[in-house]
Amino acid sequence: MYHMKNDRRNFIKMAAMAGSAAAILPLTASGTEKKVKVSGADYSVLDNVLKLPVLKKELFPSPIIIEKIELLQDRKNFICRVRSKDGAVGISIGHPFIAMNSYPMFMNILIPFFTGKDARDLDELVYIISETKVKNQGIPFCVQLATIEFAILDMLGNIAGLPAGRLLGDVVNPEISIYLGHWLTELRKLEPEQSLELMYQDAIKTKAKAVKIRAGRGDNLASDIDNAPGRTEKLIRMAREKFGDNMVLMCDGNGSYSVKEAIRIGKILEEYKYYFYEEPLPWDWYQEQKHVEQALSIPMAGGEEEFGIHAFRYLIANKVFQIVQPDLFYFGGMIRTMKVARMAKAAGLRITPHMSEGGLGFLYMLQMVSVCPALEKFNEFKMFKTLDANGTVIPIESKAEKFESIDGIIKIPSGSGMGVIIDPEYIKTHKVINI
Repeated sequence: MYHMKNDRRNFIKMAAMAGSAAAILPLTASGTEKKVKVSGADYSVLDNVLKLPVLKKELFPSPIIIEKIELLQDRKNFICRVRSKDGAVGISIGHPFIAMNSYPMFMNILIPFFTGKDARDLDELVYIISETKVKNQGIPFCVQLATIEFAILDMLGNIAGLPAGRLLGDVVNPEISIYLGHWLTELRKLEPEQSLELMYQDAIKTKAKAVKIRAGRGDNLASDIDNAPGRTEKLIRMAREKFGDNMVLMCDGNGSYSVKEAIRIGKILEEYKYYFYEEPLPWDWYQEQKHVEQALSIPMAGGEEEFGIHAFRYLIANKVFQIVQPDLFYFGGMIRTMKVARMAKAAGLRITPHMSEGGLGFLYMLQMVSVCPALEKFNEFKMFKTLDANGTVIPIESKAEKFESIDGIIKIPSGSGMGVIIDPEYIKTHKVINI
């Protein structure tokens, strides 16, 4: 299973660009004189994929003009409410720990831009606002863009009587196998015996067949520092002993390592047959990450902090990762994520979208992966945490089936829009922010 990278690497070969020479750059940050060779790639295949429309505009024969967009606030938490001229409504919940510091961009940039526009042009609108506001680009801006896109998709889904995912593609994944990716702090700070027991109990509860542990300090500084000497090696070994050979195990470094240490830890993961190795280096160390990828046979995963389409274009064309992980909030929504998924498929790679913790992230994730091509077998799950930024449970009712994990598998919700009704009384606790 963990040797799948070598097979994928040969799935598709991209021709060298005419007149381009191989790029050879020194890895000064790794403390070694070794050099990485990354061949020029033919980006034409990916560029053609990027031109394809995502939203199924043909589902909506008449214009759907966005008449009003509101941002509602209750202390640290935010709700987006979109209304069309015909009275259709869509609602989304903002990111639970990013929104507080970035909502002025929502009020001053996004609301004026989207108001009065035809929601059927969502592809183009998302493209224009994400690419032209270069001085506002970054995760905080993308989080706000995702928040408004989710609300618009909820509205459009309610109009069409379809789940939001089906507005973007055909359902190719009616159910998904989950991997547990929570207990982030505990896996790094508690003793391995304690942290693994927490994860073990949740694995029993959900019957998940896959678990992700955390390596290093997770500081994104390539510090090579562990919270205790030898702790990560112990955690890697003990996780395999605790869960047994049949459990699929992954490991996330969250930018903890330099090239040399990332490779050393990767070799240990290979010894214990881990499924993938996520982001051992700081997220934007592209050349260094390629060096690690070339030194290991375990599939590499990453991309959760990326906020640019062209960054993924480079990472995919040069196969820096075998599994790409755009975050639905951090990357700016489902339409942009679908474009990454299509590029991954064209290059013979896989995708498992990243899910930010809390709020209704799990719900947006389910809609996305239902129509996602090149989807990896296991996808991230954080125990249906619906706590908003104030720590309040978001009261929701499914329009169709219950949300539950049965034998580690979750069925995709089939209700219209995002598939849920949010308690109106909860929404009333939030007040409209006026510009």
